[in-house]
Amino acid sequence: MPTVQELGFGLSFFVTLFSVLNPPHAVPLYLAMVPSPMPETTRRVARTAALTVLIALSLTLMIGDDLLDFFGITVPAFQVGGGLLILLMALSMLQGQTSPAKSTPAETEEAAQWREIAVVPLGTPILAGAGSMSTVIVFEHDATNWAQWSMLALGIVLNVVLCWVFLRYSDAMIRTLGRTGVNVIGRLMGMILVAMAIQFMSDGIHGLFPGAP
Repeated sequence: MPTVQELGFGLSFFVTLFSVLNPPHAVPLYLAMVPSPMPETTRRVARTAALTVLIALSLTLMIGDDLLDFFGITVPAFQVGGGLLILLMALSMLQGQTSPAKSTPAETEEAAQWREIAVVPLGTPILAGAGSMSTVIVFEHDATNWAQWSMLALGIVLNVVLCWVFLRYSDAMIRTLGRTGVNVIGRLMGMILVAMAIQFMSDGIHGLFPGAP
């Protein structure tokens, strides 16, 4: 059985990753790209987008540290850079905007002309973008045993399921919450991300300068 510390580690990762992925905010973006989707289209897009997120984050979990080593990037430096990126995303969410780190207006406009938008830009970078990958790498580095690593894998799977649920039932969600409700959820997630981003940068700075107070 996982210890309380391991469960807390897994819960922290789950909440942070959900806030970065922000699947509620992907719903109006999807409906903006496909204003009146057929039920079959929505099912196909939800399934493919969720699979894209699963593949992207699973690969990041497995080889993220190796990529840092390959490029000669230290984890504290990545924590500072990833924390800064997440902070910028969080500030955009607090203002009810889509962060440019997820997608640019040109990418969204171009995607509207495609029949298949589930992989790009919906699966990545709108959902699984640089911020979510940074989150996975930072937490993976902090995992000290297989139980915590398993918690990371479980957190990714649960978030992928939630991404599928939000996209699969996007029409019902918009009818129930309205775009205002979706934006409120996005702002709440943004507040959580601000705190997590500052914590990431603080840990990174202390790692870069161990003697700093």
